[in-house]
Amino acid sequence: MAGASRLKVFVAAAATAAAVPITHRPETRPRQPPRRIVVILIDTLRADHLPFYGYAKNTAPFLSRLAGESVVFDRAYSTSAWTAPATASVFSGVYPFQHNVVTGLAAFERMRKGGMKVDLDRVPEAIETMGEAMARAGYATYAVTGNVNIREEMGFAQGFERFWNVPSAKPAADELNAKVRGWKRSLLRAPRSFLYLHYMDPHGPYGRRAPWYDAAEPAGKLVSAYDSEISYVDSRIQELYDLLGWKDDTFLIVVADHGEAFGEHGAWGHSQNLFREVLDIPLLIRPPGGDGGGRRVLEPVSLIDILPTLRDVAGLPPDPRCEGMSLLPLLESGAAGPGGRHLLGHLVRKDRAGKVTRSVIHDGWKAIREWPGRRMLFRIDEDRAEEWDRSSELAALADSLEMRLLTLERSARKFTQETRQLEVGPETVEALKALGYVQ
Repeated sequence: MAGASRLKVFVAAAATAAAVPITHRPETRPRQPPRRIVVILIDTLRADHLPFYGYAKNTAPFLSRLAGESVVFDRAYSTSAWTAPATASVFSGVYPFQHNVVTGLAAFERMRKGGMKVDLDRVPEAIETMGEAMARAGYATYAVTGNVNIREEMGFAQGFERFWNVPSAKPAADELNAKVRGWKRSLLRAPRSFLYLHYMDPHGPYGRRAPWYDAAEPAGKLVSAYDSEISYVDSRIQELYDLLGWKDDTFLIVVADHGEAFGEHGAWGHSQNLFREVLDIPLLIRPPGGDGGGRRVLEPVSLIDILPTLRDVAGLPPDPRCEGMSLLPLLESGAAGPGGRHLLGHLVRKDRAGKVTRSVIHDGWKAIREWPGRRMLFRIDEDRAEEWDRSSELAALADSLEMRLLTLERSARKFTQETRQLEVGPETVEALKALGYVQ
C-alpha cells in the first residue's frame, strides 16, 4: 500500500452514472500533491441549516469563515438516506446498488434481544477504497469514526494504518478530537498524511449544547438542540484546524453523509425517504492556503465524486471502477463538467419488507420512485422544497426519467456482495437504541 506515486495528474473529463468507460484528459502541468489531505464528514448535517447555505442563524461561524476560502458546492447530493450506504459511496466512488452496503446494524430488529449473530454488508475487497488509494499514493492513513456502522467489520478500515471506531453510542466530538490529538506527533511527522474524521454531532439524540442552545427558539426546542449540535461540532473542527495547522499545506473537504427531516413530507429523522431535506448535503473544498476559494459551484455533484477527487489531488490516475468524476477542474478553473449527468439515490428498507426507493436528478428535475408505492416528479431548480409533485401532469417526463434510472442501475457495474458475521451483544443493542436505530 505504500510507495509514493509521481505520476502526472489526470482529471476526469466525463463520467456517467452507468458503467461506461470514463474518458480523461492529461493535465497541462504537473501538480505537486499536498502534504496533507483531510476529509471531515459530519453525520446528519443538512445543508440549509448552515449560514453559507442561507440559514438565518449563524450555526457555524468557523465553517462559514472556511467557506469564504473554499469552493462551495450549492447542489451536492447524497446517494442514500442513512450513513452506511452513503458513506460507502464516499469510500468507494460508486452507488449503493453497486457496492451493496445497503443494510447495517440498524436493520436487524431481532437484535433487541441481544446476543445475536448478524450478517453485515461489507465494502467489497474488489473496490479500491479511499484508504487504500491514499496509501498507494504514499500517504500515511488515519481514520477516526464516531458512527457504529462505520466499522472494520464492514470494510471501512481497508487501507488505513490506524483506524479507530469509537465504541460509545454517540461519541461527542471532544472524544474524537482527543484521539486525533494523541496522533498529533505521528500526523505531523509523516511526510504525507491522510485523515478521515467522521463526527456524530448533530445526529440524534440531539444534545442541548451550551452556550448555543436557545429554549426560546421560534423553530422549536428540537430544532434549537439540533442547531446547537452544529455549533458545537463547528467549534471542535476549528480546534483541530488550529492544532494541526491545516491552513497552508492541507487539502480539506467538509461534507455530510445525509441530512435530517423535521416534519417535511410527514417525516422526522432520516432513512425513510429521498426528499431534499435528507438528500441535499453541504460540500466545501478548501485547497491549501485557500487558493482559488470564495467561489460557488452550481453544477450538481454527488458523494461518488469525493474519491475521484482525492485520487486526482493525490497524483493517482482515475480508477475506471469509479462512477464519479474528479471535481478538481471545477476547483481550479471553474470549468463546467461533462454536463447531462444523472445523479442517483437509493434506499432499501429491510424493516418494510424490502421496500426500495430510488431517485434521479437530471437537468433541474428530480424523480422519486418507491417500489412498491408512489412516484413523484419535482422541478427542483424552481421548487427546492419539493412541494409540487408534477408526475401526473408531466407523465411522459416522469416515465422517461424512471426508465433512464432503471436502465442506468441495470447496466452499471455490480460488485459481488460481501458480508461479515458479527456477534451483537446487549451493549451494542443499547447503543443502537440510543441512536434511534432499534426501537
